[in-house]
Amino acid sequence: MLYLLYGQTKTSKWNGQPLFETMSAMVEEELNGTFQLRVTYPITDSGIHETLRADELILCPTPDLGKQLFRVKHIKIQDDTVELECYHISDDVMKRQIKPFSATNTTCQSALLRLVEACSSDLGIFSFDSDVTEPHTYVSDEDLTLYQALMDGKHSILGTWEGELVRDNFRLMVKKHRGKDKDVILTSHHNLKAYEDKLYSDKVITRIYATSTFQAEGSDEDTVLSVIVESPLINQYPYVHEARYENNTIQTEEGLRQWALSKFTHEHIDSISRQITVEAYQLDGQEVHLGDTVTLKSQKHKVDVKKKAVGYTFDALEEVYLSVTFDDEVSFTTSGSSGPHSLTSAAKTILDVNQSVTEHRASKERANFNKVFNRQFERLQTEVEDGIAMAKAEGERSGKKAALDYLATDALEARVAALQKAMIDELTVSSSAWMTRLVSQQILSEYVKSLEIEADKVVIPGRHTPVFSLDRDGNLSIDTPLLKVRGESLATQADLKTISLTPGPMGDAGADGVGIQSREQYYLVSAQKTGLTATSTGWSKTIPSLTSALKYLWNYEKTTFTNGSTTVTTPIVIGVYGDKGEDGMAGKDGKTLYTWRMYADSDKGDGISAVSTGKRYLGLAVNRESATPSTNPSDYTWSSFFEGTELGGRNYIDDYAMKVTTFSSVTSEWKKEVIEDTSSVSGVTVKLTCTKAGTGGFHRNFYDLRSRIGTNMTFSIDLKCSKSVTLNMGCELGGTKAYDVTTDWQRFVSSWKVSSDQYYSYIFYLKSGSWLVGDVVYLRNVQLEDGNVASAPGPSLNDLIAQIDAKADNGFIKQQLDLLTEKTESLRVDLEARALAKEVADWLKSYKEFEKNNEAVLAQFNQDFIDNTARIAAIEADLKANSLLLNFVNTYLRAGDNGVIIGKKDNSEYIQLTPQGMMIKSAGNAVMTVTAGVIKIHHGVFVETLQVGYYRLEAARHNAKQLVCRFIDAK
Repeated sequence: MLYLLYGQTKTSKWNGQPLFETMSAMVEEELNGTFQLRVTYPITDSGIHETLRADELILCPTPDLGKQLFRVKHIKIQDDTVELECYHISDDVMKRQIKPFSATNTTCQSALLRLVEACSSDLGIFSFDSDVTEPHTYVSDEDLTLYQALMDGKHSILGTWEGELVRDNFRLMVKKHRGKDKDVILTSHHNLKAYEDKLYSDKVITRIYATSTFQAEGSDEDTVLSVIVESPLINQYPYVHEARYENNTIQTEEGLRQWALSKFTHEHIDSISRQITVEAYQLDGQEVHLGDTVTLKSQKHKVDVKKKAVGYTFDALEEVYLSVTFDDEVSFTTSGSSGPHSLTSAAKTILDVNQSVTEHRASKERANFNKVFNRQFERLQTEVEDGIAMAKAEGERSGKKAALDYLATDALEARVAALQKAMIDELTVSSSAWMTRLVSQQILSEYVKSLEIEADKVVIPGRHTPVFSLDRDGNLSIDTPLLKVRGESLATQADLKTISLTPGPMGDAGADGVGIQSREQYYLVSAQKTGLTATSTGWSKTIPSLTSALKYLWNYEKTTFTNGSTTVTTPIVIGVYGDKGEDGMAGKDGKTLYTWRMYADSDKGDGISAVSTGKRYLGLAVNRESATPSTNPSDYTWSSFFEGTELGGRNYIDDYAMKVTTFSSVTSEWKKEVIEDTSSVSGVTVKLTCTKAGTGGFHRNFYDLRSRIGTNMTFSIDLKCSKSVTLNMGCELGGTKAYDVTTDWQRFVSSWKVSSDQYYSYIFYLKSGSWLVGDVVYLRNVQLEDGNVASAPGPSLNDLIAQIDAKADNGFIKQQLDLLTEKTESLRVDLEARALAKEVADWLKSYKEFEKNNEAVLAQFNQDFIDNTARIAAIEADLKANSLLLNFVNTYLRAGDNGVIIGKKDNSEYIQLTPQGMMIKSAGNAVMTVTAGVIKIHHGVFVETLQVGYYRLEAARHNAKQLVCRFIDAK
């Protein structure tokens, strides 16, 4: 059901006027792209279509985020219908203006805080947060809209941190992965009903020019690294497509090369991209949402791939998917540019030269944090159901609330009262504001990486150049268009040591703020659809019942403030009484129908029998009125047990015991040993021990497949590991899969159709994580054979010949013949077992359907427990991030004998704040002190002007080498 709400509504918790006549409602969303609703509504005597006006809100269900608000933007009125095009509520702030800002080598959450600060106007109840913790750099040097800064192109915040956007009403989240890698398989013969496959080669990149620009430690000059990396597939294309990539966080050439190579090996930018749009039946409780990765199979189209869901069309009335679009990667709208930026923001925190600007910026950060925290807390309240998880969530809430309460107490102010401030006329240095901000960051986290501390520069907020600069020789430069110093006479460079300054008067205390004391909801039922006000009689705080006479449920909210004033919202209709529908016509008496099952020797039904033993064909007859099966073969549809089964048996891999086989290491390094194993068919087991930690694993070219083009092949091997891991194994030509390997022996099988003439390896690579020194992988009994069924392992023909040549005696030959006879008998038993496989599968399907209803509740409970456990782990990870702030304080902030010291630990460059004043020291010498209202500058350069009283010294306009003294009229 869709509901219409007033345009000023600020919550999705209440239903508005039901749009019960809606003909169609389609929600379309693209990952990191559009999010809109299309509605078709009829023109009827109810008159509801007249209330569908521009900028009104519609509350509509979505697949995985529940009910979402959409704002009506386009209205098209036709003869009998009204068509609406609505945008998600998050579009309300996408055109807000964003001033230039930067976020250097920091998390995505910190970058979003910078985005909120840089917004020219308040974002209201909209909040931004992220779980992406990898550090990156984002720089904007021009005015942008919020849409451009957040999500327009690969150089937006979304593109820089390679995140996936979740829009949940007024909350915008940038997630590392929005969906999950699910074990859902969509196949053309099971649950795939429509299929569209688009292939694009215009985005293929086969050569990368990669660069990294950074400043090495102790150097003032930029270091530039550049490498050229080519794709392993570059010779497969009749052209070379090149691209430039930049990563300024890498400081070694090899690291830059490996990063560029990962664009080919992991992101597959050198492969032809394909976009698949499907319509699928949802079977067996399978669910696929935006961002999920699933497996698509279509025998007709020769497709067997894993794809990410990047878009969908959703029927909001039936609440079912109409189509889902899958692609190789998440796309971003356009491309922009952002390079390295070394702008320092230390003065924005250390010297609050423009205190009002900083306080406004801090208030924006706190407001966004409060909104994110409130939404997180509401989600925890509604989703955490078991007692342990609820207790931990409550602990998190209490801890953060205590932190915020502490920031509002006099105890914090007392800690920094001694460092209150020193004034230089219009330039105010406030240690209190900075210390308050520092303690706030320690408690609330997330701000630590946004600080840039450099003891030799001070930058005014809003400017890109330093106002105060200290060079290595201890000289102080002041770069400002106008510097005013109170006094009646012009001070010389020597007199600067004795200039006295007078602090300004203390300002009056501000009036107490006004807060919300209470909120109350009032309800009323009425026969009136319009015209009620808050002064109408009959309002109550309890929700009354609707009747056929009193059809409309009204509601308004009363807010009482701490100063005694009150406000009330405009009453609106939040519910409508529904009449009972007419009874439907009685249906016809039903019939019990039966399915017959018989077995035969041929597809004609020869030798028909109810017993399956020795039979090769299965016959089915459905929707029969009699419970007794017929013995007439023509009543059945016959199918073979062995259709599609291909069996080889010959092992193409020589040295299947792998005694002399060598393996190539990738990233990690391995040592091979051969040990005796009486339980192994080959008599031995290969032991591979990790000697150098790393990712990857090892590989081996077991067999050249260029002679087997178009053939179905099956690769199998026994494997176990010293720890449980997930390995990508199989032939690189399409036969690789991810397998869970444990400490127990398992035989792993991979079947595929050879479709390329390239000579590739068989890989054993770790899917995620790293190998440690001492990890062990055990292998034995490797086999490669024709067909799609793995048979019992055995030696290749060359292995048999070598064994016969080595032991050419009758007893040995008899031993081998007995072995072959044993394998043949084992194969025969295996085939007979497969003949009953379908019958067993049918029985298992019936049993699972019976079992599913009983296990549904338990499965949901288990899933909820897993989800809540994951949420607790995420909360604990956030709390651990506070340790980063402690490292910052230990590095740059320490207490001296007389006050606080900010700067290098060797005390060569630092700022010292004491109860008596402030001192800036460079190269071991004091260059400026502020104490008792007096600033003393030992070395200084006035760049543009110096004004004392009504007289100003400045360079001549036409000759900078001449000094001019001007009289400035105060009027």
